[in-house]
Amino acid sequence: MITAQEVAMKFSIAQTEFLDALQVVSSAVPSRTTLPVLSNILLEVSEDKVEMRATDLDLAIATKARANVKDPGTLTVPAKKLFELVRKLPKEELKIEAKDLTLNVGSKSGRYKFLCIRPEEFPVLPKMEADVEVSLEPDLLERLIRRTIYSVSTDETRPALNGALFQIRDDELRVVATDGHRLSKASCKPQGGIPTPPKGDVIVPLKALNQVQRLLALAAGPVSVGISKNHARFTIGDTTLTTKLIEGPFPNYEQVLPKQNNKHLKVKREDLAQALERVSVFSDSLTRQVKLSLRPNRLTLIVQTPDQGDATEELDAQYGSDDLDIGYNAAYLLDILRTIDSEDVDIRLNTPVTAGLIAPTAQTDKGGASKEDLLCLVMPLRLAS
Repeated sequence: MITAQEVAMKFSIAQTEFLDALQVVSSAVPSRTTLPVLSNILLEVSEDKVEMRATDLDLAIATKARANVKDPGTLTVPAKKLFELVRKLPKEELKIEAKDLTLNVGSKSGRYKFLCIRPEEFPVLPKMEADVEVSLEPDLLERLIRRTIYSVSTDETRPALNGALFQIRDDELRVVATDGHRLSKASCKPQGGIPTPPKGDVIVPLKALNQVQRLLALAAGPVSVGISKNHARFTIGDTTLTTKLIEGPFPNYEQVLPKQNNKHLKVKREDLAQALERVSVFSDSLTRQVKLSLRPNRLTLIVQTPDQGDATEELDAQYGSDDLDIGYNAAYLLDILRTIDSEDVDIRLNTPVTAGLIAPTAQTDKGGASKEDLLCLVMPLRLAS
């Protein structure tokens, strides 16, 4: 690696190109750290590009930007200040030059000097050798994450639930998350199949899922997902995100999926979501409880909060089983409904104290490229007698 005493880096780059790349990697910079170098971005200038890297030791993001390079070199630069400066500069060619432990940024109207840290102090990012590599369309991966991420637990006393399970079975990729109160499972069978990783199931942390979801908005082609024993890697165009995996085991979610839910309710998704939004205005701020009262071909939503008032809404529905009253957290139901694309939802129930299952009524193929499925579980709340 080039040391600070050898740095004589010099290049020019478009402000927009530089800003876009800085925005990508800056999200990996920790807000607080005891290692000063982690507050910096590593710049590696060579040939016709600038490679940028940032890490918090659990997650790392690397990307590149086109540049007119005169002298190659490597240096770490304060991430926040560099991003703030470049964001406020006009859209023009920037001239950047480094010598020893200073980086000078020049525009048409100003000169700005950063005090830097030696590049050899920057952590060496892991050279990950993937045991299995999967190629997915970005919109497919985005749906898998979006349909499960809300169920990831933030309870640090249960670390195995602080991420989503990535599981491969019979050429099917499953993404599963649960916080103990709800569970969501999204799956797909991409054309061409998926190789099974030697390690088996892996748990990807919530922080990494949030970052991948953000980066997918920039994707212009297929996304490569690599999995090894201890890491996962997501390659999106010129950007690579590498994350440590969470040690398991993840709960055996298949054991908690009820098998006896033979009471079927079919209702318009948007009608149910809007009604829940309205009646939940009166719900308890802690439990957000709403009662679903099921009668033949009718669903009534009821909220009764002694110190706030009450609300009732009736919806047309398809239901032909015994009368049933069951309570749920309205926020949990809305989280599920927002991830469903179908016009109707199918809700399968059994008793007032057993978990309910919610799924789209039509599990459709997206563009014919893969078969997708979604199944959500939500635990009920006990109703006051």
